[in-house]
Order: sequence, then structure tokens, then C-alpha cells
Amino acid sequence: MKFFKYIFFLIVLIFVLGSLYIATVSVHNQETINFETPINAKLFESKIKDFSSYSNWFSIGEDEAINPRLSNSEDFENSTLSWQNSKFEGINLQNKSKFSDSLVQQLTLKTWLSLSEIDLTWKFETLENNSNLILHLESNADFWQKAEYVFTGISHLDIAKTSIENSLSSLESSIQKEISVYDIAVVGKVETSRFYLLHATSAARLNFNKILEKSEPIFKSIENFMTEKKFEIYKGRLILFENLYENTGNLIFSPGIGSQEKIAIPDTYEILSKSVSQGAYFKTKLTGDHINMEELIEYSNTIVANRSLKINTRLKPFLEFEINSNSTVNPSKWITNYYIPIIE
Repeated sequence: MKFFKYIFFLIVLIFVLGSLYIATVSVHNQETINFETPINAKLFESKIKDFSSYSNWFSIGEDEAINPRLSNSEDFENSTLSWQNSKFEGINLQNKSKFSDSLVQQLTLKTWLSLSEIDLTWKFETLENNSNLILHLESNADFWQKAEYVFTGISHLDIAKTSIENSLSSLESSIQKEISVYDIAVVGKVETSRFYLLHATSAARLNFNKILEKSEPIFKSIENFMTEKKFEIYKGRLILFENLYENTGNLIFSPGIGSQEKIAIPDTYEILSKSVSQGAYFKTKLTGDHINMEELIEYSNTIVANRSLKINTRLKPFLEFEINSNSTVNPSKWITNYYIPIIE
């Protein structure tokens, strides 16, 4: 009988000492992920807050999700994605709140022994040359989480951090494939009516990245002017090529905003106005990123030559940005029309 008492007291002693040891174990309660990418951060934001696409890129651990369930997808603050895998009996991700440049979610992980709640605070920064995604993870480990940490050597917070880092790399690859899709199509001969272009004129080597870079602030300045003066915008953003047919290495171009009416420009504004004459044009359409602009122009010129169309050098070719980064951050949705003046 004494033997069993000793065994009992030994078990109690081990349990008490083990509990005291577990209580003193230190587990990180905060982690931060800094993810740098050349892709616009708003594209990541749109994917991260929309749980419907998570099965394509997000995972906890290396196991596939089992029985994924999406609830309240129309109600952002109650939108919830739940699933399980071989590591966790339950995984629950819920949107909590969103702001202009940040997003708050909560990740819940449940095993046979413990349950953890991890607050995820995302911040999205779009910079000139790249974007930063900053994720702050915070969770306070209770006794049973510490006990599991002692047994496994890894905390739920560590698993979440590593999994999200790997998932962001997968998401970046997925977005890159999505936005790299583009199409160039022939629209054919079109007649344009006369309109006016409010513009500024600049020059650059025959490099469309540089042309677009120089055009962007001009577009914004003229749009602000037209909004301030309550002038109606016609045809949106345009770039008129002044000397494209002169085979010169330095291209002169006029980025601006179209208007149906001739507008008198106050001397205080560095904005010019010119008339774009009515005429026949051969129109092609690029659906996709502006990095394909050079291919669009080469393709258009080839089609015009193959169809034995004669270019009207009295008129200027121009680009029309029907849908651009102001309309959507997804480059695969951008539409750019190229007009080559022709003689019928």
C-alpha cells in the first residue's frame, strides 16, 4: 500500500513541478513580417481580405485544407473562413475591421490540447518602386499553449508566422501570373470627330516606360485643373505623338486630357490647348499592362503595312487610356487604344 502512496505522491509532485515549470516558460507573444514586392500593395490587399481565393495560396503548415467553409462573405466584419488539417482540429480566420491602408483579422488555431487566438494587423504601403506589406502578429499564450510548446518545441505563433510568409510568396506568384496576361486586338478603321487636348509637351528617348513616367504627373495636374474649373472631360487621358514618323531617337509627345470644347487657359497655368482634327484612324487595342506598349505599336504598324494602308502624316498618332491605374490597380484589366491616322 505504501508503495502505491509513494507512486501517487511522485505523480503529484511531477505534475506540480511540471506545472510550475510550464508556467515559467516564456513564449513570444509578438512577431512582425515585412514582405517587399514590386507588385502594387492594393492587389495584395484585395486578395487578403477576400477569403474566396484563399484556397489557391494560403495554408497553415504544409497540409492541404480539409472541409473549408466560408461564412458571411457579404458581411466584411463577420466574414469567416474555417477549415482543418492534420495538425489542427480547427482553423478559423475572421475579418475584423479595415481602414484606408490597413486590415485587422483574427486567426484561431485549435489542437487537442490548446486553443490560440492570434490578432493579425496588416499594413499596405505602395511606394514609387515597390510595395511593402507589414504584418504584426500578437497572441498571449495560456498555460495549455505553453504546455504544447514544451512538448513540440514550436508555438502556434511561430507556425502562423512561417505559414503566412510562405503563403505570401505563393500569393505573389499567383498575382504575377494574373497580371501578366495581356491581349492585342485589331479594332479596324474608325472615324474620330474633332476635339481639343489640354496638355503639356515633353520629350524622351523612344522608351515607353519613360514616356509614361513623364506623362503621369501631367495627367494629374490637368485633371486637377479641369476638376477645379468644372470642365467636362472627353476621352480621358491621351498621349499625342508629335514626331513619331520622323525616325528620330528623341520622341516629342503631348500627354493631356481631351475636351469637346475649346478652353481658354489662364496664364497662371502651365497648360496648353490644341485641336485634334477629325479624321480616319486605324485603331488597335491593348488589354493588359503598359509594359506591352511597345509591342502594341509595333504590331499596329505591321498590320497597317500588311494591309497597304497609307499613313496620313498631317495628323498625329495617339494613345487613349480607356482604363488605367486610376480605374483599377490590376494591370491585366487596363485597356489602351492606339490610333494611327490613315488616308482612305
